[in-house]
Amino acid sequence: MAPAPQRKKHFRSVSLIWLLPNMLTVAGLVSGLTALRFALDGRWEGTIGLIVLAAVFDALDGRTARRLKTSSAFGAALDSLCDMVVFGVVPALCLYLWALQDSGNLAWWATMFYAVSIALRLARFDSELPDPPETSKDFFTGVPAPAAAFLVIVPIAVDLEFGIGWAREAAYVCFWLVLIGVMAVSAIPTFAGKRLKLPVGAVLPVLAAVSLLIAGAFMQPWITYLVIAGIYAAAIPVAVIRYRQQSSD
Repeated sequence: MAPAPQRKKHFRSVSLIWLLPNMLTVAGLVSGLTALRFALDGRWEGTIGLIVLAAVFDALDGRTARRLKTSSAFGAALDSLCDMVVFGVVPALCLYLWALQDSGNLAWWATMFYAVSIALRLARFDSELPDPPETSKDFFTGVPAPAAAFLVIVPIAVDLEFGIGWAREAAYVCFWLVLIGVMAVSAIPTFAGKRLKLPVGAVLPVLAAVSLLIAGAFMQPWITYLVIAGIYAAAIPVAVIRYRQQSSD
């Protein structure tokens, strides 16, 4: 007598540990979409804060997946799609709502250029995942999507802190959107930080600097935001020099 065919299992349990990185990814998506809602209401402080929060979630989800050994193709695809929305579409639309609504077709072109650039940058990153270059642990190729979003909304922070009129000028905002978009899709090496090591003597100064930034985030949030953006921008030419030195060794 032939054995009875086994029934296919339509349901299987999924560990909550496996879900944790994906929950962080979704939390980042929710933060980004809520930032857009705040922008529609003209609440720009909340808009910037939520985009920064989304970047924090994005930094945590991948690291959490690697620590818990729960990385999956599903998680990678979800992360890439959410990054496109949160760091590509949302910041571009926020800047458009903030300064460009009445500025004609060129302003809309610049808005789309930035969003498309982030899509291309993410596609390039995803295509390199199966066979990453040797330097990928030390450097990114181009400005990564979260950093691009952080930089592209700098004009809003400048206006909130200093009330400088030119920060809201359509020509400047369009130029800034295009510049950050170009930096995202460029081949400029930027620090990845995955294997960043500090000399023992630098640990305490770095901890002190981080504590100052945290305190500043509560007392002078926009100044702190601009300082961090400035530090990141200043690190780009340093990364280029280090990359060339490493490549020549």
